[in-house]
Amino acid sequence: MPYLHKVSKLNRKIVLVDAFAGQGIFDDATKGSPLIICETAERQVPNQYLAIFVNKDKSTHLKLTDNIQEYIRRKKAIPLYGNAQELLKALKDVVGDATLLVYLDPFGLKGLEFSSLEPYLGRDRRFSTEIIINISMPTLHRLATYKARSGGTESIKTNILNQRLTQILGGDYWQSIMWSDLSPEEKERQVVEKYIELLKRHLPYAGYCPVREKTDGRVKYYIIFCSRHQDALNLMNDIMYKAYYETLHEMEWGGTLFEAFDWKKIVCHEKEIEEEIFTIINDKPGITRKDCWLELIKTNFMKWNASEYKKKVKKLLTEKKITTDCARQNDNSRLYPINHNDFRLKTLSRLKTHYKTYKTLEGGKVELLEKVNGGSIITRFDKTAYPQRPSDIVCPHFLELKWAYGCPFDCAWCYLKGTFRFRPERLKPAFKPLEKVKLHVESFLEQVETPEILNSGEIADSLMGERNNHPFSKFIIPLFQKQKRHKVLFVTKSANIKHLLEIPDPQRAIISFSLNAEPVAQRWERKAPSVKARIEAARKLYEHGYEVRIRIDPMVPVEKWDRHYQSLIDIIFNNFLPERITLGSLRGLQSTINGVKDKSWTAYLKETSNWGKKIDFETRYEMYETVIKYLKDQHDFSKVALCKETVVMWEKLKMNWKQIKCNCIW
Repeated sequence: MPYLHKVSKLNRKIVLVDAFAGQGIFDDATKGSPLIICETAERQVPNQYLAIFVNKDKSTHLKLTDNIQEYIRRKKAIPLYGNAQELLKALKDVVGDATLLVYLDPFGLKGLEFSSLEPYLGRDRRFSTEIIINISMPTLHRLATYKARSGGTESIKTNILNQRLTQILGGDYWQSIMWSDLSPEEKERQVVEKYIELLKRHLPYAGYCPVREKTDGRVKYYIIFCSRHQDALNLMNDIMYKAYYETLHEMEWGGTLFEAFDWKKIVCHEKEIEEEIFTIINDKPGITRKDCWLELIKTNFMKWNASEYKKKVKKLLTEKKITTDCARQNDNSRLYPINHNDFRLKTLSRLKTHYKTYKTLEGGKVELLEKVNGGSIITRFDKTAYPQRPSDIVCPHFLELKWAYGCPFDCAWCYLKGTFRFRPERLKPAFKPLEKVKLHVESFLEQVETPEILNSGEIADSLMGERNNHPFSKFIIPLFQKQKRHKVLFVTKSANIKHLLEIPDPQRAIISFSLNAEPVAQRWERKAPSVKARIEAARKLYEHGYEVRIRIDPMVPVEKWDRHYQSLIDIIFNNFLPERITLGSLRGLQSTINGVKDKSWTAYLKETSNWGKKIDFETRYEMYETVIKYLKDQHDFSKVALCKETVVMWEKLKMNWKQIKCNCIW
């Protein structure tokens, strides 16, 4: 392993500790961690290492002793019968100045008490110390006793389990997370990140990697590491990056025609690395290439590997987007931004607007913007083909403003769970540098003459960044207010509209709220604000002067669905008059279904289309017809369109799909 090669240069004894070792060989004859550790150490540092293995089960201890007899005889390995707590307590007094790697992989979490780790976390800074921990997520949930807490059935037993978890995690910070209404996977991620923050107080270079049994499966455990040396972060980033994505590729495509497909292609962060490099160099001009990489992976662990980073730096230098102090590049080369103002003006003039001829729904042809530059910020959504058959989906091509990605609301059917299923952080919101977004938007506003709407909510909730230091609404709307041709569209389930209400005369912004019937929202949109809160937010924005649109999507045929959706419509019109309403029914791409945990909603999907699975045709028709008729009869409202619906459905409803006026277009 690269670790052994690195620490061998310290010329100290290397002590390798596996505190939950197992028998060394599994029942299927594959090698376990003790044999892997010994064989690897024997190849790389044959005269420097001592391996210590611990088992609390006598039978397992005896089997391990037999399996590593060769290494015991040569005094390279010591098997111990005991538990991890006893080992860690005794080891601190005998390890001396040796280089130490402690590997902790318990079946559950017993033996991982934080107090047992503290002597090694606080070890003398002169001595190399690395700790690798596997934390079981099912055990985390079991010890947190969420169901008992939420149901009010706490007992002496649950209190004991909770106390044990506090001892393991080094504090009770986990309670506010694990006893909340967050999704199980979000709870796990937040607890792991808090735990790592605690480790970093002692060993500052730390990271984690999720481990799943299948691509759409829950995280089984997190591999966590911490070290005092920055090289550990470099090594573990590349090791975990390769292992994670290579394994996901094998699980997803193994045994198929796509097995030979390059696994690196599934990683979806390639464009953001340039933005991150710019940010770091602007903040720290003159930073070395090596230190820039370190800063990058401190906050973006496992997004890229070192090879990708070096290639990107070389490309940026060749393109004269950054500069350096020496002609020959190495890790000590210092990187500098181009003069900020000059760089911005040159970049703006260099951004290209690409156009393409599109076939309109009415059958004509029109030349429209395809993308700005490479399309990383502004690009046209054109994944749906021109409808030719009755079963084809109707969806006019619109422009996306990709300022961020992710969403905090965790709706059960969210298609982003399929889109981002290979991201270790999944739906955790991520934001692109505002300077880059500004350059692309200004280029669009200055160069594109055909009036367009930029949809900022296709791969992110448009208001998810309103609590940041630089709220997106106050950044983007003023840019559009400088001209009178284009508009920006916000698509949201948020009720956080404080900053929107502070913007005067918001004529260049459209706000579209995604709403649903109350029982549907309560069942499958549990982390989003209540429907009532969203409608109240929409009312305030309407009164402030915004154009407000509504998406009732996805409609679900729950029991008494007609009453629930009619009630929703009444509440909307009692508060404000939407500019238009777009209806959509429950649907699911296969990638979405694969990427979600709560699949209860898929029971409603009965037929297939060229845009995933759908509710059966007759039920969808009845839902649409009922809602459209109610809007017309009770509220004299007819500005209605359908989202991702078939030609035959439009025609049966006697609606003209060729003149669609839906949520995302002018």
